Amino acid sequence: MKAQEGQYFYGSHRCTWGVWQWTSVKEDGTATRTFVEDFITKEEAREFVWMKNGWGKPSKKMN
Repeated sequence: MKAQEGQYFYGSHRCTWGVWQWTSVKEDGTATRTFVEDFITKEEAREFVWMKNGWGKPSKKMN
């Protein structure tokens, strides 16, 4: 997924799953992000990101 300013994304963070928001994306490919929140499971982080990005709820469960 290409970084888009204002969009949320998730990834592993310490022993949990973290969510960040892109705060600045430049044409040269550099980007800055701001940490939002930690989640215990990947599924919780994914659902939060989908909701915040306005994508609704994920239609399929993760494998």
